[in-house]
Amino acid sequence: MSIQKLIRQHREKWTAAGQWNEPDLADCLDFMATEVAEAIDKRLRTSPRYVRNTKEAKPSPKDIGIEVFDAIMMGCIALDLLGLDLDAIAREKLAQMDAKREVS
Repeated sequence: MSIQKLIRQHREKWTAAGQWNEPDLADCLDFMATEVAEAIDKRLRTSPRYVRNTKEAKPSPKDIGIEVFDAIMMGCIALDLLGLDLDAIAREKLAQMDAKREVS
C-alpha cells in the first residue's frame, strides 16, 4: 500500500471518529510549511552552538523525522485535494531530474 493511501485511510478513520477536520489546500500547504519549520527548529536544537532558554531534551533523529513525516502527510493530503497520485508524481519528477542530469 502506498503512503498516500495509508494516510487517507487514517484520515477517514479519524473523520468518522469526529477527531479530524480536513484542511483545504491553502491550509494544507501552510501546515506543511509549518511542519518543515518545526523540523528545522528541532535540528537547530541538536547543535551545542545554540543555547535555548528551554528545559526540553535535545531532539533525537526520530523527533526530527516525525516532523518531516508531518510535512509529508500534509503533502499527501494536498495531492489528494489536487486529485494527484504521489507515486505517479514522484515517478514523473524523478524522470525529469534524470533527464536534466542526463542519467538513465
